[in-house]
Amino acid sequence: MTWYPSVDDVIYANFTVLALGDDKHPHKLLRSRESIQAVIDRLVQTERLGINYQAAQLIKDLVNLHAFAGGNHRTAFVVVCLFLKQNGTQMRIERFSDAYDFIRDVETRSIEQIQEWIEHGHA
Repeated sequence: MTWYPSVDDVIYANFTVLALGDDKHPHKLLRSRESIQAVIDRLVQTERLGINYQAAQLIKDLVNLHAFAGGNHRTAFVVVCLFLKQNGTQMRIERFSDAYDFIRDVETRSIEQIQEWIEHGHA
């Protein structure tokens, strides 16, 4: 059975990345909890496409949603790492500092490019 993050998991991930990064942005939700749930619901709908595809979709959707005042890219990265770990796999790149250049431009990348990066560490 596939594990999916909850809305609270996503919100807590944002709170954590802001706190750990000594970020100047406040932890503030800019979108509704329902909009985050919609991202998770979309993720469930793509289960037949595999975990790595779902992870790629999740990172892109969370970044595009821009649910928080700050830390959206980092939050998406942490949530996807958690999603993969809870489902018995992991991203090739585990540290955000190694992933930053790719994650920063994730909005411009296709799901297939993101999936390739998740699987192999490069697009």
